[in-house]
Amino acid sequence: MQEQDKKTEGAGFYKWSEIVRDATPGKTLPPGMSRRCVTLGDVMLAMHEAFPDLETKDHVHDSAQITYVVRGKLAVSINGDKRFMEPGEFAYIPAGVPHHVQTADEYALAMDIFNPPRKDIMERVAEISK
Repeated sequence: MQEQDKKTEGAGFYKWSEIVRDATPGKTLPPGMSRRCVTLGDVMLAMHEAFPDLETKDHVHDSAQITYVVRGKLAVSINGDKRFMEPGEFAYIPAGVPHHVQTADEYALAMDIFNPPRKDIMERVAEISK
């Protein structure tokens, strides 16, 4: 790839409703969640829906993660430190640190940014986009 092409990779405009939605539980998506995501250069942007009474298991990955709460309330646990977050709040999770999320009795919407992009999610997106 030429230097200019690399600088502009992913450049453009996007609409969430036009990005494939994954709602099938699997190794990258727990039951009770859905995801739409796009990889843009060195980052992955993912919109996660978390349905009421969700609690994921602690997990780790090789990407740093920023979770921004858009709607509802979301409990985020980072290395055992649990906080309930509301719209406008965000959490930073370094790569390799155990974390999980939980909802109470309401729907939540969160935007996650992963750097570098998670290869396991990229593979899943490629699989469901066929």
